[in-house]
Amino acid sequence: MSLKDRLNTANKTNTEKAIKKESQTPKYFESNEIANIETLGILENLLIDDELNSIYVNGAKNIYIERNGKHSKSTLSFRDNVQLENLIRKNAQNIGIEIDEKNPYIKFNHKKGINVLSTLPPLSNQANIFIKCYKDKHANIKILTENLSISKEIALVLEAISTIKNNIIIAGERNTLKTTTLSSLLKLLPNNSRGTLIDLTDEIEINSKNFSSFNFLNIQENKNEILNSIINSSPDMLGINDPDNEIISNLINKIKEGLNGVIITVCAKNQQEAMNKIALAILEKNPNLNFETAKYSAYQAFNLMLFCKKDESGKRRIASLSQIDTDENYNCVINDIFFLNHILEHESTGFIPNFYETSKINSLPINSNIFEKTYKHTYHKNIQNDAMEQFIKRSSNQEILKRFKKELPTQIPEEEAIKKVQEKFEEMKKNAKNEEKIEEIDIFEENSSQIIEQNE
Repeated sequence: MSLKDRLNTANKTNTEKAIKKESQTPKYFESNEIANIETLGILENLLIDDELNSIYVNGAKNIYIERNGKHSKSTLSFRDNVQLENLIRKNAQNIGIEIDEKNPYIKFNHKKGINVLSTLPPLSNQANIFIKCYKDKHANIKILTENLSISKEIALVLEAISTIKNNIIIAGERNTLKTTTLSSLLKLLPNNSRGTLIDLTDEIEINSKNFSSFNFLNIQENKNEILNSIINSSPDMLGINDPDNEIISNLINKIKEGLNGVIITVCAKNQQEAMNKIALAILEKNPNLNFETAKYSAYQAFNLMLFCKKDESGKRRIASLSQIDTDENYNCVINDIFFLNHILEHESTGFIPNFYETSKINSLPINSNIFEKTYKHTYHKNIQNDAMEQFIKRSSNQEILKRFKKELPTQIPEEEAIKKVQEKFEEMKKNAKNEEKIEEIDIFEENSSQIIEQNE
């Protein structure tokens, strides 16, 4: 066989392998449009609850719900896996696609204000449905405080800055509290002021006479023209949920022209990534700029950032409130005002933010002492007890923790409690026979301070 024939044979073989591989690769369907779904079966009974956060169906008999940030197993269940799979296939059919081994994944938005993700084997070991509920009728600063997402002091600050026209970024990863925080801040707008919400995800509902809401979820054409018209109406507060790069770039230009009172959400793993995303959005519209210039423009456009995350116990919290700054040397700085420390309490950094001077001029009820490093933040209920409760629910060492809690005297001095904890650790380590037990003790030791506080 000649070299040319061998090359042709090799190319043909590689092409056939590529086609075969492509045909075996699972395909996924995602839609940002509102799907016309008739029913979600027995799950409809759960969706009538306005305080529901999410539903996770892990096979026919395991339906878990999150309500007000707390997880539990529902008493409802499907008859069998066949009934569950039929529901998923029916939903796919209503969307206009087939779901099978080659296309085992669908994701769509529902008119009830929810996002639905369904999978079938082989992508998952059994049929799964995950529903994220975006009903936020009850989302407000009071609820954030009661759920320990913020301290009482941070709640007071948020209420104060809502009357000051700051440009604010709410950043964090998916499902960490961004949308709820945005909705809560918008609801702080005084009734004599005019607010505007531009929602690109159909997640927020604000029933207020002084608010105009625009759902951009299904608008593809002339989006920026419409957006410009809305922004040019000069609202006192403008909230934009999950803006794309084009909207962000357009928004930065409007801010340069004097627009204030803007609050946007940005999906990011950390504060720096959030600012870099805004800089990249500016670069996309202005490719002649360099990155540092675009970054400087991003930092100049915004005043504050709220960063949201899930803490070690799985609770969604506002992890920091920070001031965004630039200086005469073109440095870009993020100064934390409050942050969530290692014992899951909010802490002040000692940094006095710019909005404090404005709050004094406007006679807002903020005292400078809440910014001092030594200031102790307060909560709606005991933060350590709540964190301990969450940890016990999630911990594989539940029985060890319960047993130790029972053995520790209920009323003893703190120094004596610490000594007893240390003695208990040493005793357990001596009795440990393998690495697995030592690992369990290490996890137990990390939470000792919470145990002591609960037994005081």
